[in-house]
Amino acid sequence: MRIDTISEQVTRPAITSTDEHGGAFRARIGGYVVDMVIFAAVAMLVIVVAGAVILLSTDGAEQDATNAEIYTFVATIGLGTPLIWTLLNVALLTTRGQTGGQYVAGVRIEHEDARPARLTSIVAWWFCLNPLLFSWPMALVAGAPIAALLFLVLNVFALFVLALVVLVCLVAPIVAFASATANADNRALHDRVAGITVSPVGQR
Repeated sequence: MRIDTISEQVTRPAITSTDEHGGAFRARIGGYVVDMVIFAAVAMLVIVVAGAVILLSTDGAEQDATNAEIYTFVATIGLGTPLIWTLLNVALLTTRGQTGGQYVAGVRIEHEDARPARLTSIVAWWFCLNPLLFSWPMALVAGAPIAALLFLVLNVFALFVLALVVLVCLVAPIVAFASATANADNRALHDRVAGITVSPVGQR
C-alpha cells in the first residue's frame, strides 16, 4: 500500500468550497438546459393534443372553426402548457427533490439545513421568478397564442397583463443568473427567498 509523503500531502491541491459550489453551479446550468428540452417536448405534446381536438371538432378541417373552438385551442396551449409543466415539476420535486434535468445533472433541491424540501418551500421556489417556469421558451409557447387571442378581442387590460407576464419570462433567467453569480455559494434569488439550496446528490 502506497503512503503519501508529507510533501505530497502539502502540495496536493485541496478541493475548496468555492470549487464545490462552482461544480454544482455548472451542473445546475446543464440540468436547466435538459429541463428546457423536456419543456419543449411537453409543449409539443400540448400543441398536438390541442390541434387534434380542433380537427375533430371541425370534421378534419372540413368546416370552419367557431370562435369558441379557436379560443379553446389557444387557451389549451397558452394556459395548459404552463399548468402541466408546473404540475409535473412540483410532483417530481415533492417526491424526488429533483426536476428531470436536475436528475440528469446529479443535483437536487433541499432546505438550507439539508432537510428535504417541503411542499410550501417548493411552491415558493417554483413561482418566485424561477427561470424553469418563467423562461424565454415559455414566453414564446404560452405568450404567443394568448397574444394572438387578445389582439382579436382587443382587451387593453388583458394585453397589459400578458405584456407583464412575457416581460417576467424574459427577465427571470437574467435575474437568476446574475444573482447566482453575485455570491460565493451561487444561490439564485428564488433559492434565497424559498430557503432552498441546490446541491450535488449525496454531498451531505
